[in-house]
Amino acid sequence: MLLDFINNLKKKYPSSFWLMCFTITWERFSYHGISTILVLYFTASVTKGGIGLSPKEATSLYGFYVGILHLTPLAGGWLSDRYLGQQKSIILGGFFISFGNFLLFTSSDIYQLYFSLLSIIIGNGFFKANGTNLVGNIYSDKSTLEKEVAYSLFYMFINLGSFLAPFTAGLIADKFFAVRNATGEIIHYGYKPMFLICSVIGITWTISFFYLAPKYLKNTGKLPCYTHKTEKKSIFSFTFSEKEKKRIKAMGIISIFVILFWTSFYQSFSSITLYARDYVNRSLFGFIVPVPWFAALNAIFGIIFSPILALLWSQLRKKNITIPVKISFGIFSMGIAFAFMTVSVLISGDIKANMIFIILAYIFNTLSELCIAPIGIAMFNCLSPKRYSTFFMGLWYMTMFFASIISGKVAGFTQDTGFLTIFFSLSVILFVMGSILYLSRKNLDNLMVVEDDCDCRII
Repeated sequence: MLLDFINNLKKKYPSSFWLMCFTITWERFSYHGISTILVLYFTASVTKGGIGLSPKEATSLYGFYVGILHLTPLAGGWLSDRYLGQQKSIILGGFFISFGNFLLFTSSDIYQLYFSLLSIIIGNGFFKANGTNLVGNIYSDKSTLEKEVAYSLFYMFINLGSFLAPFTAGLIADKFFAVRNATGEIIHYGYKPMFLICSVIGITWTISFFYLAPKYLKNTGKLPCYTHKTEKKSIFSFTFSEKEKKRIKAMGIISIFVILFWTSFYQSFSSITLYARDYVNRSLFGFIVPVPWFAALNAIFGIIFSPILALLWSQLRKKNITIPVKISFGIFSMGIAFAFMTVSVLISGDIKANMIFIILAYIFNTLSELCIAPIGIAMFNCLSPKRYSTFFMGLWYMTMFFASIISGKVAGFTQDTGFLTIFFSLSVILFVMGSILYLSRKNLDNLMVVEDDCDCRII
């Protein structure tokens, strides 16, 4: 029986799938290992191991960085589809990301900081869409349900890296490499050692992927997938059928709501991080919880809830719960998260807030992410014209580009209007937009026309 189970597991999840799972784990570790401390690093004084920016400057820079980070997969996806192939793109991305992390570690001025962020941005452009889309290509001959379950499991590994990174960053920056005075107060944070750790892990796995990919991935993602020579009149020429145009329109409309989701989600690394640092009582039985650990809650809950939601979606397929419904649930859940943040500010007054409100907010924040992110990835993979699959996965990451820019500006307003105004406004907007999406579900379902016996409405 055990042997049958193992053989069945290998059949459903081949070695190529597990290679991509571990690849995305290190990439997410690198991304979140930096993201969870960047705003803290930006706002800490030079004497404390930071660069001394104001909260408004720091959140704007962070938002711009994350925004451009999620714009480059569009170019990376196009280069992969046309010239490089997914495997080469992932290797290139890994080297650029690792180099950027190393430059962050050695940075001594603002210009080297910009150059290090630029290197990470370029690397992300090559890595992001290709790493995600390759999973869909591994399951290209499988049913929509099998692809959805694979992406949900894949998302568990994303959350594994996302959990390990903030947990490690908190220990490195606030504990192991922090310098304290006689009273125990931190006078210098260990942010830079964390950058070095991300660099070493990144280059190690990139080299490993270089040697393992030919064995396990074989020809999957090895060559460019663009083969329509008749369309090569221009490098930017696109020809779509009427069905494809409808499906692309559906992706475009849903992207508007996804931008709102990511705008709210990225507050976890900006306004919520600053709120946790300055206005939350982080003492737990005498132990001061490092600020980056709050970001780890998202990953912890993600690991817990991912298999539950994957099972739930599988059961609900019989009830025809479509993509717009699932994403609207995610928008509502994020609204609840910010409702808890609003309550936290309201009842705390002049004293520091209880950690329970941030924990509750992160529970619904995570449920929101799991209702939107893996569903959206699978949707774009399924609805996209196959000859432009990686390019359109880059368009999925463009939602994060717009959201990041907006999110940075929104977080910066907390310096002028306060946290209460921002948290309450986001909560109201999320509930309104979630309602609009739910009421529009039938029209969107009609745009997601069935093609090649593949019904992408029910993912």
